[in-house]
Amino acid sequence: MTQPGKLVIACFAFLATVTLLHAHVNLGMFERADVVSVDGQTSVRKSLRVGHLPVTCHLTCPVTSWVSKHSEQHSEFVSWRYTSWPAMTEDIDAGNLDAAFILAPLAMVMQRQGTPVKIVHLGHRDGTAIVVREDSPYQSFEDLRGKRIAIPHRYSNQRILVEKLKDEYRFTNADITMIDYPPPEMPAGLKSGQFEAYIVGEPFAAKAEMDGFGRVLYFTKDIWPDFISCVLVVTERLIERDPELVAELVQGISASGKWIDEGDGRLMAGLREEDSDQVGEVTIPKDFGSSPRMQAAMIAARQEYYNQDPELLKFVLTRPIDRVRYTQLNLAKDDFKEIQQYAEQLGFFSFRPVTADDPFGFEDYCDPSFEQSGMWTLPVGQEGQD
Repeated sequence: MTQPGKLVIACFAFLATVTLLHAHVNLGMFERADVVSVDGQTSVRKSLRVGHLPVTCHLTCPVTSWVSKHSEQHSEFVSWRYTSWPAMTEDIDAGNLDAAFILAPLAMVMQRQGTPVKIVHLGHRDGTAIVVREDSPYQSFEDLRGKRIAIPHRYSNQRILVEKLKDEYRFTNADITMIDYPPPEMPAGLKSGQFEAYIVGEPFAAKAEMDGFGRVLYFTKDIWPDFISCVLVVTERLIERDPELVAELVQGISASGKWIDEGDGRLMAGLREEDSDQVGEVTIPKDFGSSPRMQAAMIAARQEYYNQDPELLKFVLTRPIDRVRYTQLNLAKDDFKEIQQYAEQLGFFSFRPVTADDPFGFEDYCDPSFEQSGMWTLPVGQEGQD
């Protein structure tokens, strides 16, 4: 065989190896499904990857993943971390991801563009803040006239909130500059002077506070009560293929949120307190606290989930306690009415305007039917110490 021929074969072999590794490591195409026995009947345990960013708006995702890992009563929901919205939406478009937590307006835009996704549950309430430098003179939104503010995405509710404040304070479009900026990089951007303020989901607001150079100008809970940033979406192909799995996912997310906000002091399976004889992969340090919120912080901080400092997550989940909430997550038309009005006003659907002849509304991008299927029983056991 000629040298060029050998080179071509070697290249094909290399590409094939990379493709197979990608399919296994990133897409899980060759992962073994768990085989479980229930009442003497052997069955294959279903598994579904659920995309998220390392933000507390998505906290119910790692908690549900952890619960499913420690309870064979449920299918396995694998929490799959992304670092940007484009990477996540690209995987949805490519057919590599069938469930994810994404920005509410972005989900609406995707559906309008022809990506078949449905919002099936909310991710949270509140959990976003506007941050300025600690040493800045800014005391209200009025003081940001003529300044730059970073937003997480052009199709975000954070952008819509800025637009609402612009209307309230009678700003023109020229009075403030909005900059799309990756949420994890916002604290560093503020510190280095890339902009004068940023609006973002936690924990990236708290990060600037904890590091001593940022302060919260507004919590969204104080200026837009029951604020929604992110929602749980699934693809219509998954709904058609396995509606029971979608219902189970919604049940898990709903149960996880209720546990975070309203659970008692019992420890979740897989957790143990320091200096105790309990068994678990995660040890809760002394004085950290073991309320459900503190347990959720320890779970989410793990490398396979957020890979963050648990003290940062503790800060977000306690200061104040209602900084972000995980109950009242059922879909409601009224929650989306104002979001869609602003989305239309801002040209989010300019590629396909909403008209009487081509309508678009709640029923097109939301499917609340799965929320009526109940909630999981979570594997909680021994009492912890708050």
